[in-house]
Amino acid sequence: MNNFFRLLAGEFHRLVKYRILFFGLLVSAIWILILGLSAPAEAEMLFPLLVVTDTGMMSIALLGASFFFEKQESTLKTLLVAPVSLSQVLAAKVLAAIASGIISSICIMVAAWAFHGLTVNVVAIISYTILAVVAHTAIGYVLALASRDFMSFLMKYMGMVILFIVPLILVPLDLLPGNWIYLGMLSPMYATDVLIESLFEAVEPVRVAIAAVWLFIIGGTVYPLVVYPRFRAKAIEG
Repeated sequence: MNNFFRLLAGEFHRLVKYRILFFGLLVSAIWILILGLSAPAEAEMLFPLLVVTDTGMMSIALLGASFFFEKQESTLKTLLVAPVSLSQVLAAKVLAAIASGIISSICIMVAAWAFHGLTVNVVAIISYTILAVVAHTAIGYVLALASRDFMSFLMKYMGMVILFIVPLILVPLDLLPGNWIYLGMLSPMYATDVLIESLFEAVEPVRVAIAAVWLFIIGGTVYPLVVYPRFRAKAIEG
C-alpha cells in the first residue's frame, strides 16, 4: 500500500513537472473568465458545455501529452520494473486524472456560484466528473496506445472529437428527434452533457440513467479489456 501511495505521489509530481496541471488550471481560468462575462442565463447554458470540455476533450489531450512525455523520458519503463503491479500503475494514473478533473469542475462550479449565484449539487457533479474522466481517459489511452508519436495521437484525437461532438450540435437543433436522441448518447461527451445538464433542468430519469451506465461501461470494460493488455508492451517499446 505504501508503494501505491508513493506511486500516486509520483503521478501528481509528473502533473506538475510536465505542466499538465498548469495548463489544466489555465483552461479552467479561461472558462471562469467566460462565465464572469456571461449573463446568468448564458452561464447556466454554458456550464454543462464547459464541464464536458474539461472532463472530456481536455482530459484526453492532457493524458496524451503526459503519456508521450513519460515514454520520451523512459519513465514508463521504470514504473514497470518497480515493486508495483501494472494495475496499480494504471490506477494511480486514473486517480491523478480524476483529481485534476474534479479540481477543474469545482473551479467552474465555484465561479458560477460567485458570479451568478448558480448552485450545483456538489456530490452529483463530483460523481459525474469521475464517471466522465474514467470513460474519456480510457478512450484516450486507446488512442495513445495506437499512436506512434504525439502528432499521430493528435490526429486521431481530432477525428474522435469531431465524431463525439456531433450529438452536441444535432440535439439542440432538434435534428435527432424521438428515440434517435438515445443514439447520440453513444458519444461519451454527449452522455456527460446529459448528466451535467440534469443538474440545472429536468431531464428524463431514463436518459440520466442510460448516460451514467454507458460512461461506467466504457471505463469498466475498455481499461481491463483493451488498455491493460496493451499498456506494458507499448511502454516497453520506448
